[in-house]
Amino acid sequence: MFTPLSEYPWVLLSFVLLTSFVITSAVIPAVIRVAREKHLLDEPNNRSSHWQKTPSLGGVAIFAAIIIVFTIASHWSISSDFSFFQVLPAIVILFFVGIKDDILVIDPAKKLLAQLTAGIIFIGLTDIRIGNFYGMLGVHELPYIVSFGLTLFIFVVVTNAYNLIDGIDGLAGCLGVIAAIAYGIYFAVVGVIWGTVLCATLVGALVGFLRFNFSKHHKIFMGDSGSLVVGFILAVLSVKFIQFNESPNTWYIGNAPTLAIAVLAIPLFDTLRVFSHRLLRRTSPFTPDRNHVHHLIVDNGHNHAQATTYLSIIGVLIIALSLLFTQSSIALSLSVIVLIFTIYALAVQRRYLVRRSKIVVPKRTVIAKKKVTERPRETPPLQHQTTAATSINA
Repeated sequence: MFTPLSEYPWVLLSFVLLTSFVITSAVIPAVIRVAREKHLLDEPNNRSSHWQKTPSLGGVAIFAAIIIVFTIASHWSISSDFSFFQVLPAIVILFFVGIKDDILVIDPAKKLLAQLTAGIIFIGLTDIRIGNFYGMLGVHELPYIVSFGLTLFIFVVVTNAYNLIDGIDGLAGCLGVIAAIAYGIYFAVVGVIWGTVLCATLVGALVGFLRFNFSKHHKIFMGDSGSLVVGFILAVLSVKFIQFNESPNTWYIGNAPTLAIAVLAIPLFDTLRVFSHRLLRRTSPFTPDRNHVHHLIVDNGHNHAQATTYLSIIGVLIIALSLLFTQSSIALSLSVIVLIFTIYALAVQRRYLVRRSKIVVPKRTVIAKKKVTERPRETPPLQHQTTAATSINA
């Protein structure tokens, strides 16, 4: 019988971090090889930030690391308030929907249905949900149906926001690591073992993935199979963090909802900004474009590593600023979040960030149109020459 590693927390965390890193690092080369042999590659288009066909099944390795490591760790620790197998069905659903979308591309409505299904199953099995409004608008305890619906909405929003921020090398991985570290530190301090283990597993898996995501010769993308799973896990951690602070405890944080928003500020703020911009232009909020903040920074002439570094630093600074208001009133801390978002929305605009748009952005569109318009004019003589050459050879 194993000795519970929860009695040796540093041993447990070291095991989880190292093992998830090793598994991800070992699985990804095999995934890249299979993807190239079977031509399961992401092809560049006019919205892409890359120019070469690249495997986009990095989520396979991340999923494998999370499943294996957290399952083993759950048997080597004591956790009275959570069982890993209660979250497993939701993760499996999102993984297979994501991998199908990476290979075949599926209807967004089906993706949304899968997210709703995963959220309903998870909330129903674990009862991890937001049950208190912290006095906002004079509301405290929420009715069960309202609590269930609000939590389900949060799962869908956070999962999609993280999925949408995965647009350049390293960004989704780095933001995921930052969020997991922030939640992991808190859960370790308050003694939520399963939360700490899940955060450590996620950090190890994402760091192992980032080695290849930044690589020039062995590059791989996270894909929907990874971003949907990681985004859902971050949503779970956020809701558990808020739920844990609904009642006073030793490490009680009075404005937990706003701190959770701060931890996921970059994906949440950017999704809200982009959707608002599209609605103001009277287009569907799901219409794809290159108006995400990472696209704007890259279109300004910066490379992916620089853009990822800038946004990661901003994300850490937002978290640090929010920590100064952890014991403030919920109204004050929300006002700070609104102010930060307003500054962010005003600063992140195409006319401010894209100074080289004539060189970078339209270049792909112009080239594509040129090929389309010139090809019909060139086709007849080429066909004539081919016919002639064929008759001579005959």
